[in-house]
Amino acid sequence: MSSPDRRGKVLELLASQPWRARKGTELAAILKIENINSFRVRLSPWSHQGYINKIGPALYGPIPAST
Repeated sequence: MSSPDRRGKVLELLASQPWRARKGTELAAILKIENINSFRVRLSPWSHQGYINKIGPALYGPIPAST
């Protein structure tokens, strides 16, 4: 992943397979984040700010592309 920050890395992961929803715990494991609860708390504001799409409880995907 080329992004230097955590949010950018999450965006890259979600964009790499846009058809696939990922759990917050799965994202944390891929990024080797030890404090999973803290990371999951960060995902919620990112979804409210429009960076990622919250599909369901603890389930995230990329923001759909506009057509």
